[in-house]
Amino acid sequence: MKRLLALLMVMALIVAACGNDDDDAAPDEAAATEAPEAPAAPEEMMLDELNVAYFLEWPTANQVAQAEQTYDDALGLKVNWIPFASGGDMAQAMEAGDIDISYSQGLTPFANFVTGGSDLVLVGVAVSYADADNCVAHPDFGVTAANAAETLAGESIYTPLGNVTHFKLLKMLEHLGVDTATVELIQSEGGPAAVAALDSGEVAMACAFGGAVNQMIANGGNLVMTGSEQEAIGIRVFDIISTTGTFADEHPDIITGFLQVTEDANVAYNDDREPFIDTIAGAADMDRAPTIALLDAFSFPEKDVQLSAAWLGGTVQQVMKEQMDFFVEQGEIESALASYDAFVDTSFLEAVEGRAKPDELNVAFFLEWPTANQVAQAEQTYDDALGLKVNWIPFASGGDMAQAMEAGDIDISYSQGLTPFANFVTGGSDLVLIGVAVSYADADNCVAHPDFGVTAANAAETLAGESIYTPLGNVTHFKLLKMLEHLGVDTATVELIQSEGGPAAVAALDSGEVAMACAFGGAVNQMIANGGNLVMTGSEQEAIGIRVFDIISTTGDFADTYPSLLTGFLQVTEDANRAYNDDREPFIDTIAGAADMDRAPTIALLDAFSFPEKDVQLSAAWLGGTVQQVMKDQMDFFVEQGEIASALPSYNSFVDTSFLEAVN
Repeated sequence: MKRLLALLMVMALIVAACGNDDDDAAPDEAAATEAPEAPAAPEEMMLDELNVAYFLEWPTANQVAQAEQTYDDALGLKVNWIPFASGGDMAQAMEAGDIDISYSQGLTPFANFVTGGSDLVLVGVAVSYADADNCVAHPDFGVTAANAAETLAGESIYTPLGNVTHFKLLKMLEHLGVDTATVELIQSEGGPAAVAALDSGEVAMACAFGGAVNQMIANGGNLVMTGSEQEAIGIRVFDIISTTGTFADEHPDIITGFLQVTEDANVAYNDDREPFIDTIAGAADMDRAPTIALLDAFSFPEKDVQLSAAWLGGTVQQVMKEQMDFFVEQGEIESALASYDAFVDTSFLEAVEGRAKPDELNVAFFLEWPTANQVAQAEQTYDDALGLKVNWIPFASGGDMAQAMEAGDIDISYSQGLTPFANFVTGGSDLVLIGVAVSYADADNCVAHPDFGVTAANAAETLAGESIYTPLGNVTHFKLLKMLEHLGVDTATVELIQSEGGPAAVAALDSGEVAMACAFGGAVNQMIANGGNLVMTGSEQEAIGIRVFDIISTTGDFADTYPSLLTGFLQVTEDANRAYNDDREPFIDTIAGAADMDRAPTIALLDAFSFPEKDVQLSAAWLGGTVQQVMKDQMDFFVEQGEIASALPSYNSFVDTSFLEAVN
């Protein structure tokens, strides 16, 4: 690589030394014409080539720009992409001046080197991943999370040292109660070597990242802990973009330009990755199928997400501190730094032009409907992670949420009922389902007034000619109609009165003017506490095919315009769900406050709720097909009941899992 500053300075000195043969020139004129001032040194030292470190067999969104030489064109110089085997090797090469920028360097080797005094600086987040970096056990050793303390004692583990894989391994062993003094760690020589080591049967477990993990599993190995399980115990896994402090000082425009091309590539990929798969596979030196398998486990955060508190706004610095402190505890390094804030410089990323985003985000939700994500709502974690103000606006029904989204007053609806969503898209609304919020059975039901003596056995007679107070067009309505059909009640003999919300349902039943009132949340518990009885329990209703859950939805236009916001929203929700599912007790009071409820009724409802995490939501039991089929079944049933004129042939196009798939 040629550095031109010295040449420029020499030229300046030559020009300054040149005289003028005209002795008659006035001194001032001679000074002006014969000895001009040396030109000012350029603000930025010039380069003609840029050396960038990266990993092969590690497909990333920016590799389209790498393959198509977009970086070269944008920066006006030749960019050399040089493959490396480890983040530690990248750091050494930057120290030696052989590499200018490292793309997708592991955070752990970066933190290790700056702890040791290296002049490195972190300028961006490259890729976030959980399941793409893991340890796989040999099937002959029978290692599981339950028995790891016994089965790994005295055995060998093949692993990289000093990077995030090493850190994850040590944290996992600590969590599983494995005495690390009884385990031999063998230094890995890379992914293929890890596969070979595990296949040999000489090691009980091998740790790696990328395609090597998938290959070891395909060869019969098993994960001791999944990526999600590791994240739940505080292990966050991501790679960074780094350079040296000297290079950053001398070439700030190069750093910003590099990050701009990367941002543009991430935005294009996050919008629609399909056109880029083959190009990325080629650049990563991989076949298409394993490329897709890895990309499914990756996410590429855009500028605003990277700059949020969840990343470069504080979390990345804290993760470095925690990792280094942990290595000190493990005896891997002598000491950690007091802080790692000085090694993160966001100024280059801040100069990048990112995707447009709104000034505020309006989210619809239900009061008296406690959910795991309300901790993040109350603590403004959404605001911090998304980098904007999030307004949480209470609604009385899922239909009202849909209307507000249609009107542009609401951007995202959290815990909207599936039935009103399906009703509105059946009618032509531009809505899209992006996640499952909460699953419940007993928290949505119909309660009979004690004076009418309604039971499952006699409902056909006792409800004939009576009135039922119920919401219309939502899942409560659907459940009621399915229940009446199952119990043999002639719906033509029953008057359905439109409900005005939970408290109104309690008042209607208490008045004795209706035989039964249907509602959800605290209203159901209150009606039962007031003496009412369930005609069918939630479990009994599920047994006849009624599945009850709420969703997360938005408009198609909002999804197209702000995909990274949706992924960010789902990421915060996922993190909140995981924390709650691990141990809900610390969060009960916060949730109760956000739901505007007392503690006891909050717990009563939460006992009837479950909050499925990403992998569950994406399974065939949910967004992999079942949710779409439930919508179809519900709308077909409403057609049979004369509630709507027609249903759509399919509801598949109204479910978009791409945003959830990008969540870690």
